[in-house]
Amino acid sequence: MANPFRSRPANTTTQQQQQQHAAARPKSSLLRIVIFAILGLIVIVGLAVLIAWLIVKPKRLIYTVEDASIRNFNINSDHVNSSFSFAIRAYNPNKRMSVYYDAVEVSTAFDGQTVAFNTLSPFHQPKRNVTVLEAQLESRDVALSKSLSKDVRAQRAQGQVKVNLRIRARIRFKVGAIKLRHQTVKALCPAVPISFHSGKSFQITECDLDY
Repeated sequence: MANPFRSRPANTTTQQQQQQHAAARPKSSLLRIVIFAILGLIVIVGLAVLIAWLIVKPKRLIYTVEDASIRNFNINSDHVNSSFSFAIRAYNPNKRMSVYYDAVEVSTAFDGQTVAFNTLSPFHQPKRNVTVLEAQLESRDVALSKSLSKDVRAQRAQGQVKVNLRIRARIRFKVGAIKLRHQTVKALCPAVPISFHSGKSFQITECDLDY
């Protein structure tokens, strides 16, 4: 005679599976909540950054070379010696951001060859401020290629030389009480004309920025 209760093990297995599925649901729900919370946080942070950017409206810094002079210039056996002086106008046009200059490097080059280098003291630039940087650079017995030496000699014979001035600064913007992360500003002031005649007016040179 057949036993009518043999199907009970199958029901027990089904109940166990249902219990396992029921236990898995809270875990998957918790995972979804965590994912949605992270996505929501990313959206909130993104909106906060966008709103801050729209409020601050950051503008690019502006550099120009306002004056330049050269002294003790001499080329001997394709080696150059000279003293350069530059007045660099740094303008911060932002009305809500000041700038901390933590390191400033200035170099000058004939064509693509650097002949003088110096560092400037760190400083803080307020909002909508103009700061004039005085840079003194010395070139001491720097070897030039023969073609470059010939070109520089030809310029000297005409009464002026043209140099490329490079500025490299490590800066931080400050908005309110918050100082933003460091970034590097690179500026190239191309073909700065330096006259050997002190009475000649200087041609202001604009600098191209990259940061």
